Order: sequence, then structure tokens, then C-alpha cells
Amino acid sequence: MRRGPGPFAAATALTLFAVAFESSSASAADLYGKPLRGLSTVAVAAIVKDPARYSAKAVRVEGLNAGAAGRPALKDGDAVLPVVSDGSFKLPQDLAGGLLAAEGRARAAETGAVFVATGVEVRHEAPAR
Repeated sequence: MRRGPGPFAAATALTLFAVAFESSSASAADLYGKPLRGLSTVAVAAIVKDPARYSAKAVRVEGLNAGAAGRPALKDGDAVLPVVSDGSFKLPQDLAGGLLAAEGRARAAETGAVFVATGVEVRHEAPAR
């Protein structure tokens, strides 16, 4: 005689539901350009100091957007690194307060270093403590 699902099936279903709910309620990032690959993160100040060192190898930068509307930039102390698209995508105008993670290469410009991103993730949440 077969009965309904046992207690283990109910516990498994409840666990799966909890995991699905937790992942769906977490703030998702908005992605622009290519998906990020998890490259090694380099400090903004290091890129601003020596952009040529990071022009041949793709790296990741992260931080709070410190740029004006339509001109995202990351700040590390006194170092400011503008983030621009490689031309394959457009960033939205309003990224104020967004946490940015970008992958790409640095480029020296007349005004200093610029980060040319192949992909950018934007989160609008406070960093975890």
C-alpha cells in the first residue's frame, strides 16, 4: 500500500522553496554589455596611477559610482576613474548611488586614465557589512 510523500519529501520541498525565495528576493544586478567573467579586481588608484600597465590585460574594477549623471566614474581616495563603454552598449544616464562592477581595459587619455568597459553590472543597494 503506497501512501503520500513522506516527511523527507516535504522537508526537501520546503528547503527548495526557501532557497528559491531567497535568491529571487536578493537584489539582482542590471547588466550592460557582455556578462562579467569574474576577473581579478584591481584598485582604482592603481589604474589611475599607471593606466598603461592595465591596457593590454582585461581586469575588473568595482565601487560606488562617483560620477555625474551620464558620466559614471569610480573614486578611490583622490583617484577618479571615468568608466566608458567600448561602444557595444550604452549605459543609462542615472547611475547615482549605484554600485558598479566593470570589466575591460584602461586607456590613457589627455585628462588622465579612462576605463573602457566591455561589461558593467549595476546594483542599487547598500554593500553588505
